Amino acid sequence: MAEPGSSRPAFRNRFRRCDGGEHERGAALVETVVLLPLVLLIVFGIVEFSSAYHDASVTSDASRAGGRIASAQARNPSYATNAAESVSAALRTLPNDTPQELWIYRANNEGFPGTGDDFSSCTSSCIRYTWDPGADDWNYDAPGGGGWDAATHQVCSEPFDQIGVYVQIRHSFVTNLFGATHDLDDHSVFRFEPTPSAVCSTS
Repeated sequence: MAEPGSSRPAFRNRFRRCDGGEHERGAALVETVVLLPLVLLIVFGIVEFSSAYHDASVTSDASRAGGRIASAQARNPSYATNAAESVSAALRTLPNDTPQELWIYRANNEGFPGTGDDFSSCTSSCIRYTWDPGADDWNYDAPGGGGWDAATHQVCSEPFDQIGVYVQIRHSFVTNLFGATHDLDDHSVFRFEPTPSAVCSTS
């Protein structure tokens, strides 16, 4: 039986309408298959960036925490140990195997150790610690650090020493889409706070 105003059987029109719906569903499926990897990449990228940004912020906060403690303890023989403990406390929110290195050093005008312009060396007025996950604490690594005796802190006459704290961690990615790990680091530089005259008079 033909539809009104049409010489073609009604079932053919119904068949064609059905065929058009199948085509649309197939096209939608193809689009989904094409777009899904891109959407997942964007979502995972946001997750990874947020996680790395969080760890970088914690690292920055840890270096500042250590610097504030150390800058207030000029000529104190325990200044480096106390600063290391402060950094360790600031990194407690990260997994135990995340911290890697900690340097406490005499900073030059550019904020780097000694006369350098990067963090490739810790051999002059620089104390280097490496992280021991088993002990959950910093391990002083004498071969990698030149040491900085508290008695040599220049805080009694200008120019006063500046103390720097460099922290390095190893960030682990969640999805491994961008690799397994990536090292993050930050540093802070503080000028030593005023020293009591009694300390200087005995130096």
